[in-house]
Amino acid sequence: MKIALIAPSAVPFTVGGAEKLWWGLLHHTNQLSHHQMELIKLPSPERDFRDLLASYRRFSELDLSHFDRVISTKYPAWMVSHPEHHVYLQHTLRGLYDTYPWPERARHDPFESAAWPGERAQRGIGWLRHYPPLAALRRLLAAPPERAQLPALFVRVERLLDDPMLPAGVREGLFAFPGPLTRAIIHRLDAIALASGATTRYAAISRNVTRRADYFPQGVPVKIIHHPSDLPALPPVYFKDQRGDYLFTVSRLDAPKRVDLLLRAFLRTEVEIELRIAGTGPMEDELKAMAADDPRVRFLGFVRDSEIVDHYRHALAVPFLPFDEDYGLITVEAMAAAKPVITCHDTGGVNEFVVHGETGWSVAPEEAALAAAIEDAVADPARARRMGRAARQAVAHVTWKDTVRELLDPPADGAATAEATPFPTVIGRGDGTQAPNDTETATPPERSSETPPAEGPHWLVVNTYAVYPPMGGGQNRMFHLYRHVARELGARVTLLVLAPGETHESRREIAPGLVEHRIPLSVEQARQQRQLTETLGVPVDDIAAIDGWRHNPRFIEALREHAATVTLGVAAHPYLVDVLAEHLDVPWWYEAHNVETALKRAILGDALVAERETTRHAAEEALRRVDAAEARACRESQRLLVCAEQDLNAFAERYAIPREKGRVVPNCADLEALPFIDMATRRRWQARLGQHRPVALFLGSWHGPNLEAAAFIVERLAPAHPGVAFYLAGSLCDHADFQRPLGPNVRALGRVSERELRVLLASVDVALNPMQRGSGSNLKMLDYTASGVPVLTTPFGNRGLEFPRHAVWQAECDTQAETLGRLLASDDAHRETAVRHARAITERDYAWPSAVRRLGER
Repeated sequence: MKIALIAPSAVPFTVGGAEKLWWGLLHHTNQLSHHQMELIKLPSPERDFRDLLASYRRFSELDLSHFDRVISTKYPAWMVSHPEHHVYLQHTLRGLYDTYPWPERARHDPFESAAWPGERAQRGIGWLRHYPPLAALRRLLAAPPERAQLPALFVRVERLLDDPMLPAGVREGLFAFPGPLTRAIIHRLDAIALASGATTRYAAISRNVTRRADYFPQGVPVKIIHHPSDLPALPPVYFKDQRGDYLFTVSRLDAPKRVDLLLRAFLRTEVEIELRIAGTGPMEDELKAMAADDPRVRFLGFVRDSEIVDHYRHALAVPFLPFDEDYGLITVEAMAAAKPVITCHDTGGVNEFVVHGETGWSVAPEEAALAAAIEDAVADPARARRMGRAARQAVAHVTWKDTVRELLDPPADGAATAEATPFPTVIGRGDGTQAPNDTETATPPERSSETPPAEGPHWLVVNTYAVYPPMGGGQNRMFHLYRHVARELGARVTLLVLAPGETHESRREIAPGLVEHRIPLSVEQARQQRQLTETLGVPVDDIAAIDGWRHNPRFIEALREHAATVTLGVAAHPYLVDVLAEHLDVPWWYEAHNVETALKRAILGDALVAERETTRHAAEEALRRVDAAEARACRESQRLLVCAEQDLNAFAERYAIPREKGRVVPNCADLEALPFIDMATRRRWQARLGQHRPVALFLGSWHGPNLEAAAFIVERLAPAHPGVAFYLAGSLCDHADFQRPLGPNVRALGRVSERELRVLLASVDVALNPMQRGSGSNLKMLDYTASGVPVLTTPFGNRGLEFPRHAVWQAECDTQAETLGRLLASDDAHRETAVRHARAITERDYAWPSAVRRLGER
């Protein structure tokens, strides 16, 4: 295959990460693959908007029909037209996107006064928008983006740039760069270039790039492909003495790289080690003046690649602190050289590799925190060497061989790719709130236990299972509820978890302001839990915890540590209610996910009627303890949070509590990570995955009502629709009933990662929810409706949500097979109308931020 790699040539020419990517791709494609690649570059000055517009036009007119495929990575090169146009996106013109100077005005139409900074500009656009040539441009920008618009768009803008009817000062203000109108024009050109009809395949150099607003069209799948540096490979060097020779960093010396922050932090320390800074840039003189005569700081100036390799080789660690970096090639270079990296929480792509305490230090972007990290590295060089070895292993998959393969020869089965390679597929949304699909690989930076507590409210939530990464209904509810409590209400939230299966204690910030502190079971607690599970024949980790926590001294000690700063306690589920009642002197709430006594009665059903008397007595005693814990949680808590009104009614009747004590915090959708997939995009996903028959999906945990619903699907729905593939996903697949052959058209997928779930939700034809009993509401329904999957549910499965019949398909179990047939026979237009209604209702009523804000207001 003959491939053209299309790129802009900066004026004046400079070498940066983009150039290194192009050179590496060119060389390694021609050396490592059977393809032939040519690098085609056009000079692309950006001195003003006129220059930039001309560059966009030149690329749009480029004839590349003699190539089998074209690949672009950066504006304005992606303006090219080709039937096999693949985009491997580095970044847009950031000053008109995520670093736009007036983000609060960006949501306004550029022809509205509110879009413009300054009173004079606002008055001017109020008059100018009625000027006929400008009004014509406004109509053009308001129309859906199509490539056919390009000739008219270029002509209209170029004429306005030279319009003799407009004074020079007016034209200069109108086309200020950056400015509202120039931003709107470039956004329109990028939208035309990157539209799903104009681009065959999307990839990005980092997860951070996929999160930025408007970089990708709504709902398209984006593959993250980390690429290596073009530096020659070097073996790791480990220091034989007690400390390394120096700290080394290399970057352009300008404000976004924050070398000044690094230097100020270093000068605060008393470490006897050099800081070597390679690179040149506009802040060079300022930085040298800041360092004054400190002999520990050395500015190396321009350094050749061969010299950079040597500097990496003998460094102790590599500080690298850019703000919101696209990728951070220096990170990969340093880690490949077996050097830990010192960075900050807000460095963007750098934190896709740096795990605090494992492959480096990721700390707050503050002088004191950075100084402490530097001192930590210098104080224990042996630990730094161990972290360097882990760093090298963490980037072992980032090779040119893998990058070229993933970029040029993507397999047809996208799901298999996500499973088999380290390059995850992300479903983009284009709104900047994109979360990576492979959350199990995205380890958040760990917060130092020595960090002093912040001021303000501190919530302590106790629970019997870890919530990160969120893979089940309860995990999803807790993770998203409490991360939004931190975000919307300004609280620090600590999840203190009795964590079965953990072998060591850990404390990690899993979202801004949300820390998960996991305590493994003690030997005695684990023994008692195993014994109870064996007696009852079902997993009962939570029931065992009702008294088991008393046999865990470290859990009690950790609780007392947190209690010193806690302002509110929360029992998530009733199983650890005694912990809060006995050890907290502040108010505490009960957050109920279900009516637990009713739920556990169903789970213990077989044990309650077992032949062995000891089993029956153990089940009855377990149920009595659950009821006592739930009663105490409902009666003694200051506030009761429930998922649905029906649960509140049940608690009021069962435990004689006033209804006004309760607050409904409904299950909600994580709309930040659930892109809406319209029917056209869903069809493209199905074609890409090679789906040749309809697919129906059911998600469920090992929970009695879910098991019954899955059994109904296997025994009733699947035989009635032999031409449909039925997928079961979630921990319910661990149950013995679903470990056996389930029929020719039923597949138990087991537990799926967030990444795999996103692929499923983007590609299945229908989502099933044939629930017949249970409490609370079904969180899976919101995963379905947010993602644009047509939903077939029982009316009971719709409880607490009340989606209307024009948004979801509803039928009792005895008519579900018939209704499924009608749904699958309906046309895409009918389905599109329904799923858009469902998504709109989900956004309006079941979004976590608004639910938490309502709780705060109350």
